[in-house]
Amino acid sequence: MSEGSKIISASIVGADFVNVIVNNKIYSIFPPTIHKLAGAGLYLSDLGNEESVRDIIKSINDADKLAHALSWFVSGNDNLYKELVQGTFDELVDAISQAYSLVSVENFMKLSTLAKNVATLIANQK
Repeated sequence: MSEGSKIISASIVGADFVNVIVNNKIYSIFPPTIHKLAGAGLYLSDLGNEESVRDIIKSINDADKLAHALSWFVSGNDNLYKELVQGTFDELVDAISQAYSLVSVENFMKLSTLAKNVATLIANQK
């Protein structure tokens, strides 16, 4: 079976996910939908210009925002924020990095650029 076939098969049966640990609790993250990406994007709009996905996420430097975003990746809403914010900054960064690992890096970089462009357009309204 080719690698592409394995990825598609895993996606269909729900076997393509990552487990992350935050504050000694395990959370499963499945490939994010547009809904989850948009929800997380509400809190990840201050992306930096770093080279790696992890460094971009770390540049936000706000555990509250990261906990909100991770809640969206895990549950599709903000319900887990209060327990996720108890985790360390590095746990949150690693968990969100893992969530984005389920999206191709090329698409993440396009999303990052798009988010910056939208923020610039909103800020420069006349």
